[in-house]
Amino acid sequence: MDFEMTRNKKLYRFVLAAILSALIVVMTVVPFTGYISYGGIIEITTLHIVVIIGSVFLGWKYGAFLGGVWGLSCVIRALVYSGIPAYVPFINPMVSLVPRVIVGIVAGLAAGGLLRTKMKPVFSVAIAAAAGTLTNTLLVLSMYYLFGGMIDSISAVFELFKTIVMTVISLNGGIELAAAVIIAPAAYTALAKAFGTRERKSENR
Repeated sequence: MDFEMTRNKKLYRFVLAAILSALIVVMTVVPFTGYISYGGIIEITTLHIVVIIGSVFLGWKYGAFLGGVWGLSCVIRALVYSGIPAYVPFINPMVSLVPRVIVGIVAGLAAGGLLRTKMKPVFSVAIAAAAGTLTNTLLVLSMYYLFGGMIDSISAVFELFKTIVMTVISLNGGIELAAAVIIAPAAYTALAKAFGTRERKSENR
């Protein structure tokens, strides 16, 4: 019986990861879902929310996998739209792939730790979502500067720091952060009711 229950848990977690992976691909392809652009200048992404939800509910290992799917889809998107200068740096996996994998790991580990505490799950997931979102902003911009050859002096490092802060407090940065903090806890609650709360102590190690 225990073996059967374990196998069923593994199966539904695998299926859920597959569904979320497919959702990432679909949202990358379908306009104004995974990437919402305004006037070709402002672009808001919602894909980090999918990765964070998977990380929180399935654990950091699946989070890393989902982040990898997001990163690969980002590389392909950049190749398809390579005629747009702003997309070109994202062809480099260090800019688009590695940060997204780490986002999944950070969100999963943060949730795994917080969900073991007496804090209400909704707040634990909200904090994990914020951590994942900010990690994405920090790493993507840092890699963008580093591999774009823009970090070559102390002043350039200061400029990077200022850019990161301005991105976080900007309209699109604020929307991405707020959306993750609101949607991820709601999605976690719905999934927990549908599938049963996962074994937090073991799956996030």
